[in-house]
Amino acid sequence: MATVKKPEPVVQRKTSTGEQAPMAPELGTGVAKKRKRLAKVFKRPLDKTLRATPQVREKYAMSEGEYEQLLVIKQRLSDLGLPVKKSELVRAGLRQLAGLDDGTLKDALLKIRLVS
Repeated sequence: MATVKKPEPVVQRKTSTGEQAPMAPELGTGVAKKRKRLAKVFKRPLDKTLRATPQVREKYAMSEGEYEQLLVIKQRLSDLGLPVKKSELVRAGLRQLAGLDDGTLKDALLKIRLVS
């Protein structure tokens, strides 16, 4: 047998004229309890506003061929069971470039300039 949840009592508030008016029940009370419970389980912050590093938005242009390559790589990873965003692919490429030595990094940049 299903249990019926009792409605919350209507709380009264005073208006500017001094009359009693019904006040809507607070919607966030259950959410706060759930967040506390989840915070005990997960080590990282659940809220996007609590991130340690701020995100920077930037626009950039690329050729159609490079954009197609980006979409092909994105599809390949999705087929492997790892769906990614285009921005994640760009960040992964940046980390790969950061790990190169100076000579290899210069050669990679020169190859990009020759193609463009």
